Amino acid sequence: MRFHQILTLVIVTQAFLVGVLFYKHLNNTLKVIFGLVCLAVITEFSSQIIIYILKGTTIWISHFYVMIEFFLWALFYWFLMKSYIKKKLFWTVALLFEFYCILNTIFIQNLNEYPITRAVESIFIVILSIITFHRIMIEGKIEKLTTEPVVWINTAVLLYFSSSVFFHLLFNLSLNINIEFLKLSGYFFIAANTLLYLLFSVSFYLQKLKSVKK
Repeated sequence: MRFHQILTLVIVTQAFLVGVLFYKHLNNTLKVIFGLVCLAVITEFSSQIIIYILKGTTIWISHFYVMIEFFLWALFYWFLMKSYIKKKLFWTVALLFEFYCILNTIFIQNLNEYPITRAVESIFIVILSIITFHRIMIEGKIEKLTTEPVVWINTAVLLYFSSSVFFHLLFNLSLNINIEFLKLSGYFFIAANTLLYLLFSVSFYLQKLKSVKK
């Protein structure tokens, strides 16, 4: 097993354990994030079993992972912005993306090709992250941003998805043309992924502190 694979397993596991430890303090919004962590744990460990025990490939998992991941992120941002955005419009866009993922898997891309839907998902989520920061700044209800779990999560989201969009977009092209570029962009992706789950853990801890103070 390579170092980056071990690192990924360790980083998602620590986020899962922190989430379990502070689960009783999490509100519905943070429970969605914990759901994303659980999804990552299941996916990463299953992938390693498929690769090293079953001797199979795992790119096909991404086609289904992106659909579940996007739904959970949509649910997270809906909890944050349901008083700020029209419900029908929000969920129509979310369902259209899910439909696009299904069409892409059946008619456009082979299951052994890295799904372009991951790049499209990244763009959507970056937009939601920016809108959330705009709402936070406009409302001005948060007295200290550094103690607010949602701010940490949204920061992690913006950094992760904005830095990984080109990795997702160029993966198949790089696989056929420039392996070295793929490796380099992969290192950036791994670093961003590590930061994402570390900040998830920070947000779980901060939510615990908020819960205790009430």
